[in-house]
Amino acid sequence: SSGINAEWPLRPGVEGAYGDNIEEVLNETMTIVESFCGPHLPSYLIDAVHFMTNYLIQKNAPIRGIAIVDAALSRLHHPGVLTSVHSDLIQLCLASKCLSPALKFLDTDVSSISENEEMDVRYVLQYFYYGGCVYAALKKWARALHLLEICLSVPNQQTTSAIQVVAYQKYSLVSILCGRDSRTLSHTAISVSHTVPYLWRPYTNLLQIAKQLDADKFAATIAQMTPFLEKHNNLGLAKQALEHIRQKNIEKFQLTFTSLSLASLSSHLKLPVEEVEARLSRAIVKGVLSASICKREGVVWFTKQHNLFNEGTAIQQLQKSLNVCMSSYEKAKELHTRLSLDPKLLTKIAEMEHSKKDSGPTSWDFPVHGKTKKILSFLE
Repeated sequence: SSGINAEWPLRPGVEGAYGDNIEEVLNETMTIVESFCGPHLPSYLIDAVHFMTNYLIQKNAPIRGIAIVDAALSRLHHPGVLTSVHSDLIQLCLASKCLSPALKFLDTDVSSISENEEMDVRYVLQYFYYGGCVYAALKKWARALHLLEICLSVPNQQTTSAIQVVAYQKYSLVSILCGRDSRTLSHTAISVSHTVPYLWRPYTNLLQIAKQLDADKFAATIAQMTPFLEKHNNLGLAKQALEHIRQKNIEKFQLTFTSLSLASLSSHLKLPVEEVEARLSRAIVKGVLSASICKREGVVWFTKQHNLFNEGTAIQQLQKSLNVCMSSYEKAKELHTRLSLDPKLLTKIAEMEHSKKDSGPTSWDFPVHGKTKKILSFLE
């Protein structure tokens, strides 16, 4: 039969051999996954998973492949190692709108890229782009922005990938929702930084308007760009960014006024009184605004912001951040120890020092066993 097996090479048009027999594709891929045992994914398993992912998306049945890809990745001994199969799982989760299985892997920071497969940079870009989309769908804006920034920082020879183009579109809108100032990314790939002014001008314009907190102009720009935003599936994000700007404008009044009539606030924001009251109520309930509304007098009273650090959630968040910092420190210390005890490195340094006795000190000294070893030129 023309089934998937260890010797079966993928080739264009092979999907037609299966027709609508989804069960056969799932069963044969699962058989390969269950037969796999080892620290690294073999190439035939990777090819089979790629094929299954594309096939299921074409058949509008992406949710059926999530458990199989999850099973394959769960057999890896090193969860922090990124493989091309990771992007398949995130893609299936997004296509099926079933996001929770992806979080198990996305919440684990990538420490390295698999060295046991010749992975195209496309899969790296897809993983971070799709991951950013997952967190954006969950309204975890800071994490979404972080993954999109990584996607934009991946070097891609001398050209800008189409994935990075759409990643910057999402990045622009998510950065508004994060309250991030509009700025040029500090760690973008060279190809990306060169094409920003030309390919993404509409989105850079939105960033500039958002910085001014001009909700009317932002709304007018969105209205003009509606077909453009719909084409890129970004209209929903743009509308959320507009709501964020309007909310920020309401919060500004707390810094200036002790009290303000709802009619006056409505006039400033150019919104109906009922909508202003509803927005104020939502902000108060969420804890982003400290105020009280007197309906009888039609007045909102702004009170002094309460101390957010008295809340248990803030303490938990602080503890979580400290744990991440301590874990990063331990990993850095372990890497330092391994590097300083590496016999090949020590031999190379000794050879370099012997050949460069008379040369002056370099700009970077690295301590090894209490002695200063100059390795700048070696690392370069």
